[in-house]
Formats: sequence, C-alpha cells, structure tokens
Amino acid sequence: MAGVVLKNVVKTYPGGVTAVNNLNIDIRDKEFIVLAGPTGCGKTTTLKMIAGLEEITSGEIFIGDKLCNDVAPKDRNIAMVFQNCALYPDMTVFDNMAFGLKLRKTPKEEIKKRVHDAARILSIEHLLDKEPEALSGCQRQRVALGRVIVHEPKVFLMDEPLSTLDADLRVQMRADLSRLHQKLNITFIYVTGDQTEALAMGTRIAVMKDGIIQQVGTPQKLYHEPVNQFVAGFIGSPQMNFAGAAVVKENGKIFLEFGEYKLLLPSGKAEILEKLGYIGKEIVFGIRPEDIHNESTGPENGSGVLNASVEAAERLDSETFLYTMIHDLSFTARVSPGLQTQAGETIKLVFDMDRMHIFDKKTEKCIAH
Repeated sequence: MAGVVLKNVVKTYPGGVTAVNNLNIDIRDKEFIVLAGPTGCGKTTTLKMIAGLEEITSGEIFIGDKLCNDVAPKDRNIAMVFQNCALYPDMTVFDNMAFGLKLRKTPKEEIKKRVHDAARILSIEHLLDKEPEALSGCQRQRVALGRVIVHEPKVFLMDEPLSTLDADLRVQMRADLSRLHQKLNITFIYVTGDQTEALAMGTRIAVMKDGIIQQVGTPQKLYHEPVNQFVAGFIGSPQMNFAGAAVVKENGKIFLEFGEYKLLLPSGKAEILEKLGYIGKEIVFGIRPEDIHNESTGPENGSGVLNASVEAAERLDSETFLYTMIHDLSFTARVSPGLQTQAGETIKLVFDMDRMHIFDKKTEKCIAH
C-alpha cells in the first residue's frame, strides 16, 4: 500500500496559464482524501498529474517511497475511475472486468479469481453474465470500479465518478464507496465539486481555489474552523451567510455594528479582536443557517433580536429553511419545522454569537471562530 506526496508541484500550460501553483500535500497511506473546489480550481489536473496522464512543470510526486515524475502511468500501480463508466457494450460484465488482465496475459485462473473477488466486494456477482445495457447506472458504476479493483492497485484515483448519476443513486454510491474503502483498505483520492460528497466520504478534505490548496483537514475541522472566507463559504449547505460590520467598543464591551443593530461579542472573540487592533475597523462576519434561530428558541448567548423580512420558506420533513432580508442583506436560516411563517411576514431572529466566524475584510482570513 502507499501514501502519495506532492512537493512544490506546478502545472503551467503553454500560454502561461498556471492550473496548479506550488501544491504541497502529504496524502497518508490508506486514507480517503477528497480534493474539492469549484470548476477550474485545479483538482482534476492534480489527479491527472498523480496518475501520470499530465506532465508536471516542476516539483516532485512520490507514490510510496518512489519518485514518479518520469514513471509511465502503467507502472505507477494506481487505478483511475472517470465520470464516464465507458464499458464495452458488447462484452459481459465479467469480460469488461477481465479485459485489462487479459491484455497483460494474466493466467486464466488468476483472472477468474480476481474478477470474482472484486465482484463479491461490490455485490455484483449475480451480474457477471449480463451486458452493460441491462444494468442500472449504479450497477454500471460498480462494474467500472471492479474493472480497476482487479488490478490490485496501491492507490485509487476517482474523478467525479458520481456526477452523471441522479440524486438518489449518488447517495447510494457515496455509501458504497465508503464501504469499499474500508474493505480494500487502500489509499483513495477523490475529486469532486460537490461539498456534500466531500463531507460525506472524506477522512480529510483539501479545498482548492485557483490552483492553490486553501486548507486541508477533517470535515469537522473545515466546517467549524475554516481558515478563510472561501473555505467557509464552500463547505456547508446551505452556504454560510456573510455580512460586513464595524467593530465598536462601548462601556467596556465590544460589539459588531451591523446597520441599526449592535451584536455583543462573546468575551473570547472580543479579546481577540481588541488584541489584534480591530476596534474601529470594518470586518466581515459569517454565520451558518443553523446558527440563526427564531426568537423563542434562540440561545442564551444570542445577541439582540433582529427583524427579518421573510422572502420565502422551504419546509422539509425535519427542518425549515427561511430565506430572509435583514438590513437589505440576504440571510438563510435553518429553523424549527414548527415555526409557522410565510413570505411577506416579518419575524424576529437571533444569532448564536458563539458560533459566529469573523474575517478580515481585506485578506478574507479568519480572525476568530
């Protein structure tokens, strides 16, 4: 088995476009790491460089202890699964899974054993005699996984393999991939632009923007302690709410002045802002929808009551999302499903100040969680 290490890796295309810029990451042996970020952030380019399908401009890539800059893709002992399953339509599932092994002149008995072992892991043994047209989208994706499992790779690379599936199948396949990782006990590197997938499957997540890794950490770390405004906005659904405010000090207490409202900061956050010299300066605060409450269920550490105009209400089985306007800014709140309100009404909301994040207005770096 093997970890993967990228040291100062750069990818610049002809014309001077830099897709990946000085990327450093140590992917641990047997972990499930997710490279996440918006389209064009460099995550797929990074995956292709690990696979050897894209040359690096500078830097070093190690798979295990081996420097792989000049190693051919077929000799890296990795497996890659793409968005498109690309199964051979005129072959059975067995033959699709066995095809690569046959090309390598693997003995027949060994091929049979590997294919059946992979099929058992993926729960598709009953499909081995069927052709792809008889399979569901989820089953075809499992066959695509089986086709690479039979090669017994050290590292699994996956480039948005669930993007073509509908919502229900994506949920099922997320669970399947997590179980597969546990069964195979090898390194998984997974690329996605869907933060829900990242949070659901990754033991760690590397969030990328403009070819640069913004933060690497566990899903919990990124959710509760984002290093900057970009990570805070990318991780979490619905997205974190952001607004500008001024830091003011009155009668020994520190507030965020937001329109006609003054939000009292908890002592820990207040001390940090004062120590760093933010009194009298503009900042950006962020608060997640689940940390905005209706007045009757608000936390004891809530600061003030804010009047919110309800633009729309989305009622689900266990929760309600309110899309509101506060001081001419949009705020999404996740509230109790028992709250009865509708578009056009004005309600009173409370912010959980202990859960508020504060960012520097210029650098967008997080000052306090």
